[in-house]
Amino acid sequence: MPRKAQAEVVTIVLISGIVIALVGVAYMWGVPLISKRTAVTDFLSAEDFAVKLSDKIVDIANSGSGEATLTIPKGVIRVIDFDPDDLRNPDKNSLVLETVVSQPLLLGNSVVLKTNVLGENATYGEAEPRIINLSSQSFGQEYKLIFKLHFRELDTRNQPLKGYLIALEEGTITGNSQVAVSYAGTEVKTGAAANLGNLVITKIKVDVT
Repeated sequence: MPRKAQAEVVTIVLISGIVIALVGVAYMWGVPLISKRTAVTDFLSAEDFAVKLSDKIVDIANSGSGEATLTIPKGVIRVIDFDPDDLRNPDKNSLVLETVVSQPLLLGNSVVLKTNVLGENATYGEAEPRIINLSSQSFGQEYKLIFKLHFRELDTRNQPLKGYLIALEEGTITGNSQVAVSYAGTEVKTGAAANLGNLVITKIKVDVT
């Protein structure tokens, strides 16, 4: 009987050791996968938010009226308004969403997302009025994803030459809860377009909370 009891104890110890080892291996492999999936989910959510926000702003600008509110999925938004006198700031007229993830998702400095034509000026009717740019930087033991939703000028090629620009006006500059956009008027600047035609500027007010 004592030998049988000892054998049972040894068997239990061995089985427990094997189970603990398997759990450890599963944890070592499973946690990074879960972390990566979470990071990818956060990225896709932020990308979808940027596209939807762009669509709302463009719809309001095209209709010349209206307003819309979207919930920020995760992170903080900064508003950098349109300043025609600030010729050196490449980030002007942009909404910047910063969100932190646990895994690196970007190779290289930056990429352009969901945009068919690049450039600060593009052709009206062919290109979107915005560019979505993604960059990343280290943030302690994590990584910060920076989505920049930038609005640019679109110009016609045929007469009468015209340019069109959605200009962001900041209400509240930063927030992490909601972003509200609304029509704030239209003005025309004679000969101010890149093609030397009249520039139609549609103003969109942006408030974040």
